[in-house]
Amino acid sequence: MLLELKVKNYALIQDLTFTPGDSFNVITGETGSGKSILLGALGLVLGERADSYSIRENTEKCIIEAEFEIGKYNLLDWFIENDFDHSEKLSIRREINTSGKSRIFINDTPAQLSQVRELGLSMIDIHSQHDNLSLFNKKFQFDVLDAYAGQLDVCKNYAAKFHSFNKLNEKLKLLEEKENKGIQEKEFLEWQLNELVEAAPGENEQELLDAEYKELSNAENTLQKLSGIFSILNETENPVLSVLNLLRNEIDQVAKNDTRFSDLSKRIDVLNIELKDISSEIEVLSDKVRSDPERLSIVNERLSLLHQLSRKHGTEDLKQKIFDLEDELALFDNLSSEIFTYRKDLEVLHNEALLMANLISSSRSSHLHKLEEEINLKLKDLGMPGASIMIELTQNENSELSLNGLNEISILFSPAKGKQYNPIQNIASGGEISRLMLILKSVLATKNALPTLIFDEIDTGVSGEVAIRMAEMLEELSLKIQIIVITHLPQIASKGNKHFTVFKKQYEMKTVTDIKELTKEERVNEIAEMIGGKSIDESIRASARHLLKV
Repeated sequence: MLLELKVKNYALIQDLTFTPGDSFNVITGETGSGKSILLGALGLVLGERADSYSIRENTEKCIIEAEFEIGKYNLLDWFIENDFDHSEKLSIRREINTSGKSRIFINDTPAQLSQVRELGLSMIDIHSQHDNLSLFNKKFQFDVLDAYAGQLDVCKNYAAKFHSFNKLNEKLKLLEEKENKGIQEKEFLEWQLNELVEAAPGENEQELLDAEYKELSNAENTLQKLSGIFSILNETENPVLSVLNLLRNEIDQVAKNDTRFSDLSKRIDVLNIELKDISSEIEVLSDKVRSDPERLSIVNERLSLLHQLSRKHGTEDLKQKIFDLEDELALFDNLSSEIFTYRKDLEVLHNEALLMANLISSSRSSHLHKLEEEINLKLKDLGMPGASIMIELTQNENSELSLNGLNEISILFSPAKGKQYNPIQNIASGGEISRLMLILKSVLATKNALPTLIFDEIDTGVSGEVAIRMAEMLEELSLKIQIIVITHLPQIASKGNKHFTVFKKQYEMKTVTDIKELTKEERVNEIAEMIGGKSIDESIRASARHLLKV
């Protein structure tokens, strides 16, 4: 229930406070006084789009704040899920600056517009002439029937189940598509794996073969060099070891006469020993150096194969590539298993959804004619005695599930007895649609427990006795929920428990829109003006008092 709406610096509004009552509130005012601006402000605080044009001229920002009583409505789960503090009173505040940017708060906590829009659907239903088009909407038609059947919660659970079914079905289709497309990919991966397995690359094989290839390809040159070194040390005309022995003898002769040269003799001995060791090592290593052209050819061929595979697969670690390919191929096996599981889960979901849809369809069928009778009875009350509706409920072809279960729906309308039934959008007038919408909204409101129902000129195209009947219907509805009606009809305005008027006034050389609650005498004047215009005499005042029962 809306407790209070405060608006500052929005369009023609400078500073306005609207405090409706908990039952039947009527708002009147001359055309162009700003009644639609008031609804526009309420729409903004409930999450509608805004721009800089929303701000009153020469002001920095507009602020709109609404306070609601929500204790009776089951919104605790929503507040917990969205991480907001919950209490019986709810405050929503929106601030819009000159650049068109806005901030919005739920109980003083920053919020997103989508969150406020979602929350607003649970608190207020604003119906304007434009919303008559929703009568042609299949979802709205189903909502009316399901609300009457008392199964809106069941339908909500079914919709969640159907959404899960669709989501899983989409995943399954993607997996099946991936499996179908993956057949060629799998074959290619298997071919790659077989090629590598057949090549059987060993651990660090390329590195080892590179070293072996280097050794084999240089074997002849190495042997030649080693032979030359051995010859220099031992076999030339003046071999190094022989020269070194000669040097030692000469130094020994010098050292006999001068002991200072004794150390040099020892050092030459060390060199002699080292060079002899080197000579021996060269002989040993020469025996180990292989010159094997056949093996060199084998190594070269193997290296060429491994290098080619490395380039093809983009890695030198061919052993790891084998492991990677095996892992990729294993995914295809897992995919088949996953598809099998999804199909089983999908079958379970489908059966559960089908069971719920059958129950919903059965309930719709059992309540359909009662709803038709109630609507047709109220049509007579609203001045359409010969008019009637017929709700056509059909079964989906092949019992195929849809968001609305197993049914299709169409509300057909006959304007008079004996006239053929046709889709309502093809035959009903604007006034007839307005009256039918009021009836359907009343069904929804009483069954769905909407906190607040706002009608913006629902009375278009009606007058006289029909207007009285419409006013009585709104009055009856207000006993269950809060009603706010913007009207031009005195018959409806007179039924309100609270009566507000929207008007324009001059303030600081500018025109502003304001609202005020009328006293009893002010209501008499307002109703009288609605009956007779500006020229009011005592008889018109008497008619106004009669309507107001004053």
